[in-house]
Amino acid sequence: MVKNGEFYMIHEMRKRGMSITRIAQEMGRDRKTIRKWLNKKEPESYQRKVTRLGKLDPFKDYVRRRMEEGCLNARVILEEIKAKGYTGGITTLRVFMKPFRPTVISKTTVRFETDPGYQAQVDWGRFTVDWHGKPKRLYAFVMVLSYSRMMYLEFTEDEKLDTLISCHHRAFEYFGGGTEVMLYDNMKTVVKDRDEQGHPVWNERFSRFASHHGFLLTSCRPYRARTKGKVENGIGYVRKNFWPRVREFKGVDDLNRQAREWLNQVANVRIHGTTHVRPVDRWHEEKLKPMNPTPFAVVDRHARKVSADCLVSFEANRYSVPFRFMGQIVHVQDDKNGRIRIYSGDTLIAEHPKAVQKGQLVINKKHFEGLRPTGQHRVPAPMPKLVDRPAPEVLERNLSVYEQFLDEAVRLQ
Repeated sequence: MVKNGEFYMIHEMRKRGMSITRIAQEMGRDRKTIRKWLNKKEPESYQRKVTRLGKLDPFKDYVRRRMEEGCLNARVILEEIKAKGYTGGITTLRVFMKPFRPTVISKTTVRFETDPGYQAQVDWGRFTVDWHGKPKRLYAFVMVLSYSRMMYLEFTEDEKLDTLISCHHRAFEYFGGGTEVMLYDNMKTVVKDRDEQGHPVWNERFSRFASHHGFLLTSCRPYRARTKGKVENGIGYVRKNFWPRVREFKGVDDLNRQAREWLNQVANVRIHGTTHVRPVDRWHEEKLKPMNPTPFAVVDRHARKVSADCLVSFEANRYSVPFRFMGQIVHVQDDKNGRIRIYSGDTLIAEHPKAVQKGQLVINKKHFEGLRPTGQHRVPAPMPKLVDRPAPEVLERNLSVYEQFLDEAVRLQ
């Protein structure tokens, strides 16, 4: 059965003008199956089915693990799983193992070169840093354009699906577009599993992301890591050339600043050992596709209310926003690469380096410009006060005085 992740891939191939026969060859499916799914507008909703477990099903993880360790002898693995309770035969085991076997075991590898703009390769590297006296693991996202060897590097706190999608967005911005095809190893965020025929079962959300931006997904064949040798070499180059240069850093954001300087001043302007041309010069020959301008939902955003002091709390730290958003609900997005972004709706209103310890205050002074500090009020202009006119003073006298004045007036007559 075609999985929902493959549904988006099939429709994307058809949009590019590929024939049903070609799509069937690329996907390893029957043409009737491809035609059936092209006639559907939406993938089928998941329906739980009660399936009967085969005799080998409880032991498949063990078999895969033993093959990853290098044991490809079916008889040896048969003896081991029989000791664990397997009751089936060797034929079932061999059929299961066949898609995971390398078809050619050779010490030599034929180098595969791609056309400009056709392919990019992606992988993660793992690095350990001293984080406040304790070891902490960081993850290096590396994308390499296969034709030019132009490289993008970004350090993150994890390698989850949301982080992977965010890194793709920033890599596309750095390169100025994307390629026709993206090659991955068997990372679980991209390839959920493989079916009985060895075909990849794509992560549905990541497949929708690829279809949204118009690139096709391909994965390395199991145990053939050399098929993505360009990005493997890129990670090795990061480890040998960039990492020894890092003596100290103030946070993941600062580490990425140093990485960007190294990309622009060293990695992408050196004479490449294989092409003998600077990657940045070949990059101008890449025919990269512009990305879909419509945003793809990237990560979960966390709702927060802006306090009276124009701050929002996130993971025991506080970050400033412009004062006009005081009292409103905003959304915090952690890019896991040392940056915190704060949105009001779909509008980015603030961006900060992520605090490296708890209880920190991270502010941008421009967010408070124009805000009158609390407790300080404008001094009013002097205002004259109207008062009642005072009554004249009255001199009080004894009445005998008036009688004396009257007697004197009579005598004068």
